[in-house]
Amino acid sequence: MRKAFAFVSLLSLSFFGAAHNHQHDGHDHHQHQVVQDSVGLQVNKAKIRAFLPAAKSTAGYMTLHNNTDKPITIVSAKIEGLGRVEIHEHIHSNGIMKMQPVKALIVSAKGHVEFKPGGYHLMGFDPKIKLKVGETRKLTLYFSGGEKVESTIKVVSLKDEFSNESHHHHH
Repeated sequence: MRKAFAFVSLLSLSFFGAAHNHQHDGHDHHQHQVVQDSVGLQVNKAKIRAFLPAAKSTAGYMTLHNNTDKPITIVSAKIEGLGRVEIHEHIHSNGIMKMQPVKALIVSAKGHVEFKPGGYHLMGFDPKIKLKVGETRKLTLYFSGGEKVESTIKVVSLKDEFSNESHHHHH
């Protein structure tokens, strides 16, 4: 019971952005698929957490690069096997951190947006096919100009995500 409580506490800390968010731009111990579409959009380090028991949603992260000379606007996303995917952001309002849906997210020309805990992220709902840790699913991003980018997104566990982040602290 204590383990379950600790795990749920860890999840809520992460979910509301209060957990330590470690930026690590140095070396990487894992291969991450990088997909670049002909329209000059690139997705890398895409991952989604497996649903916890009784959870109604889960979070996904990635980095989206715009290698074009004009801004692009992401308007929606789909992940194979999930009934619904939304783009969300965390905002600070009157000293309280809130999460809210984002209808459109602009990625500047030659810029990038990082989807990460405490910032922009994907929220997955209504699993039609259970997400299994270690598998990959098809991720499709849709843009305001009608473009779409297909990539893969890896299913990770919350425990693995935190152990990978804490691993980087021991250098």
